[in-house]
Amino acid sequence: MANSPTGDSVLARLDRVLATFSAADSLLTAAEISRRTGLPPATAHRLCRDMAELGWLESLPAGYMVGTRLWEMTNRSAPTMKLAVRARPYLSDVHAVMGQHGQLGVVEGHEVLFVDRLSAREAPRIHGGVAGRLPLHVSATGIVLLAHASAEFRTFYRTHHTEQTPQGPAMIAEERLEQVRQQGYCAQTGVIEPGVTGVAVPIRQRGRSVVAALGVVTDDDDVARRPAPWVQMLQIAARGIQREVSSREADTR
Repeated sequence: MANSPTGDSVLARLDRVLATFSAADSLLTAAEISRRTGLPPATAHRLCRDMAELGWLESLPAGYMVGTRLWEMTNRSAPTMKLAVRARPYLSDVHAVMGQHGQLGVVEGHEVLFVDRLSAREAPRIHGGVAGRLPLHVSATGIVLLAHASAEFRTFYRTHHTEQTPQGPAMIAEERLEQVRQQGYCAQTGVIEPGVTGVAVPIRQRGRSVVAALGVVTDDDDVARRPAPWVQMLQIAARGIQREVSSREADTR
């Protein structure tokens, strides 16, 4: 229910405040939050103060940061965090063997949301990080998720994103997505960063639907030419995660 001159509900305004924070802007003053959200200064100050009292924000002399209360609630109950916790041992194995970047992603809207990532010191610099998002079609992890989405979702996505694909409509053509489904993985190079290759495989739950994708990102030239060893390692880890997820589901019944 809206209760402000702009028609925004309280929850909508709280969401706008939280959305202003990012890895690059983790500390903001109430005045900066007001400017970025378009909220009146008095409203922004009041909301920040109230959210700090609840632990949603942390009040510091220089401004506000996202508080630990949100982190606490998310880690305790959010399904994506539970998945990340169950997958972490297998992601650690991938990281230990392959180095580079190992990451776990899920679909969130029309994007891939990275819920976990482990990175080696020598790994290439890439876009995003944990809790970061990318359009589905620009990462191997996202392409795997798109390929296993419903036909209706794939059609809708193609209709709205074809012109935005960096390498043209063929990037998300149904023929390519069918190939990804048939071969069981996606490998692509240079879509975001030149010379950087992403490889990803699906993670399924008991009902065989795909719930996440497990991937690696590397600047190793050999991976683009011969992805098979990397795919095999990812598939072994994905099967381990699938067993873990399925067994936990069975325990809760």
